This record gives sequence, C-alpha cells and structure tokens, in this order.
Amino acid sequence: MNSEEIKKDAQKIMDNFMDEMKDIQVEDDFILERETCFREEGTGTEPDENFKQRFLSNAKRTSGDAILANKGDWV
Repeated sequence: MNSEEIKKDAQKIMDNFMDEMKDIQVEDDFILERETCFREEGTGTEPDENFKQRFLSNAKRTSGDAILANKGDWV
C-alpha cells in the first residue's frame, strides 16, 4: 500500500465516522458530581517554616517563596 492509498483509506474512515456521529446530541455543559469523595476536607495545617527554608535552600535560585528554574535546567 502506498501513502496515497493510506491517505484515501484514512479519509474514508473519518468521513464514515463523522456521518455516523452527525445525529448524536451532545450536552453543551458537562458537570461531574461525585457522590463519594476519598479526600477528607479539613482546615489544613500551618506550614512548617523550617522545612520550607531547608527546601528553598536546595534550589539554585529563588525569589521569595518561589524556586526559579529554566525548563530542562534540572535534568
């Protein structure tokens, strides 16, 4: 099979698929509501300032409470 035949077959498959899907009604808004949640909501804990400072001290560059990094720099 050459590439032109493959393209034609792929186009035919897509056209058939779109023809089959044309009468399906789709809701505009989709809202997912779960009855069961595995996470228990709480008030949280105060951040451990000592841990935060040790964590930030390992970074090459920081700005306030943020670590500054270039994409792919820490590979």
